[in-house]
Amino acid sequence: MNDRFSRLKAIQSNQNTHSDSVQKPRFWDFKIDGDILGTIVEFNSFINHQIGEQQQHTVVVRLADSDELVSAFLNAYLQVGMERKQAAVGDLVLIQYLGKRPGERFNRYVLEIEKFYPEMF
Repeated sequence: MNDRFSRLKAIQSNQNTHSDSVQKPRFWDFKIDGDILGTIVEFNSFINHQIGEQQQHTVVVRLADSDELVSAFLNAYLQVGMERKQAAVGDLVLIQYLGKRPGERFNRYVLEIEKFYPEMF
């Protein structure tokens, strides 16, 4: 019989559980870390009170080269691009950070999405 409380009992007795091994995403800073290339794991959003009650969107990506989980803020350009390209969990993503050109106020990015289509048998 399956004990519904087995995981909680393990936590109570200080045993290692699967939740201990769950990797928390590291915040990605395009200016420092550069481009993102990987697989979309999830999308999140929250109200950012520091910028005037605006909805802030993020994407969690598993990096292709290191398998690390990272979380990146999506500015308006990237958020709209994700929506237009119908980005979804499991899709491959490349976000290239190009920075600002002289005289520009906003950073430039290139967004590419490769749709995930599971093999059909």
